[in-house]
Amino acid sequence: PHERMTLVTYNTIVAAVGNLEESTHVIDRACEMACLCDATLLLVAGYDPVSPRDKARVADTAQVADVRVAETQLTEDEAYAVVEKARDIAVERGVGLAQGVVVEGTAVSAVTLVTLEAEADLVVVGSKGVDSLLGRIFGAVSVQVLRKAQCDVLVVVP
Repeated sequence: PHERMTLVTYNTIVAAVGNLEESTHVIDRACEMACLCDATLLLVAGYDPVSPRDKARVADTAQVADVRVAETQLTEDEAYAVVEKARDIAVERGVGLAQGVVVEGTAVSAVTLVTLEAEADLVVVGSKGVDSLLGRIFGAVSVQVLRKAQCDVLVVVP
């Protein structure tokens, strides 16, 4: 009377890639999972549409600093460079279909949006910020993705 266990498999995997030095373990694990499942791998980075010069101008006039900068924001160019490099790594690792996706907004909103639109069944994120004070107050990227995702989330520790 034992039921047969079915192997969990994923068709579309989304990986959050921000700072490449800090997210190599995320890319590694996402590539492993994509190869194991023969899944499409979407490498996602969000970017801040506000230029550094405009940010500096706003900072000069702002009375209170915005403390929610628990996550590093990339410029659009940096985001494209990161996903391109991540895609090269994925191709080197033998991932059949790896695609870079750059979205305006925070890492959380970018990953959430792509996950929903692509109907992904797995999101791979890093654990950065989970144990920091700001991460506890405002939620590290991984914690926020966990709250918003409607699919499995794999949090990878370095």
